[in-house]
Amino acid sequence: MPGPLQVIAATFRAAADFQGRMLAEVGRLQGRGVLRLVDLLFVTKNEDGEIERLVVGGDDDFGALLSRIIPLGGAGLAEPAAGEGSPGFDPADALTLAESLLPGTAAVFLLIEHSWAQPLFDVIAKTGGALLGDGFLTAEAGLLAGAEVAAVEEAAEVISAAQAAESRAVLRAMAAEAEAAEAVAASEAIRAAAAADALGALIAAGIVEEAAAHEALEALSAAGVIITAADEAAADAVADDTAVVTAADQAAADAVADDAAVVTAADQAAADAVADDAAVVTAADQAAADAVADDAATVRAASISMAEARVLRYLPTPLTFALIAGKLGISRSAAKERAERVYQKLGVHSRAEAVSRARALGLID
Repeated sequence: MPGPLQVIAATFRAAADFQGRMLAEVGRLQGRGVLRLVDLLFVTKNEDGEIERLVVGGDDDFGALLSRIIPLGGAGLAEPAAGEGSPGFDPADALTLAESLLPGTAAVFLLIEHSWAQPLFDVIAKTGGALLGDGFLTAEAGLLAGAEVAAVEEAAEVISAAQAAESRAVLRAMAAEAEAAEAVAASEAIRAAAAADALGALIAAGIVEEAAAHEALEALSAAGVIITAADEAAADAVADDTAVVTAADQAAADAVADDAAVVTAADQAAADAVADDAAVVTAADQAAADAVADDAATVRAASISMAEARVLRYLPTPLTFALIAGKLGISRSAAKERAERVYQKLGVHSRAEAVSRARALGLID
């Protein structure tokens, strides 16, 4: 089974080195298995206004097929039915293009087979399937598909940015917790130093013996107070030691307050970041929802099934229902019945009205 066929047309100056460069590029693409050049037709308009066929590299085989599809004299061209047009390649349009050339200019028509799709078509045939049709997107459908793809990509980018912002917020919170832990450790060191100073004062006053210093230090750390000595001689030392402990407690309290402020600021920063991320994610969800809603509205424009849509696709063409049925691999009566259901769902009574209504709804181009 061949791949999809496409006709590409281009104009150029007859004296330009267009033929050789274009053939070289087509040969490069063929070598990569992307496409196959089925036929090639060069035409030019001479100074007398006549359209002539150009022979490419002395090879008369090039243009043999396309010249039958696009007769230079216009003979054999099928006239489209009134009010109906073809969504695919129209030989009449190609002839019009050739006739519109200025004297001394040329045009090229390439019949291309998209060979990359041939293995896919072969698999469809080998599994008992049948190809119902193929075609390139129209300009309007291409814009719709492009807008939807762009919306999905934009939503993905917004979600990625939100996830990155959330990660940064978590890192900031972890850094704040580390700073708080360092501050707590510093306050504990201050407390230990204050207890050591108080114990030194007690030893100097003779209240505590050096041999019992370890037990006295544990008692001071557990109780957090200094036991006042009984004799009057140690009263002043005890008062000084109390002032030292009070200062140490105040320093520790200040450190804890600073740590709490740091942690609160970190929590607020994390909360703000999460709120920002939530707003970004909400915007992304809204953008995706809008895109989905637009697509759903397009689908709901007419409650037409896929089988009916395949018949609708051929209604603008001059094909009879027998030919349409042959292309879809169904009977003529089945094609006719699907067309009648399309008429009912569109609220029309004829093929021409169905085409007009479907175009107005954007179901076909």
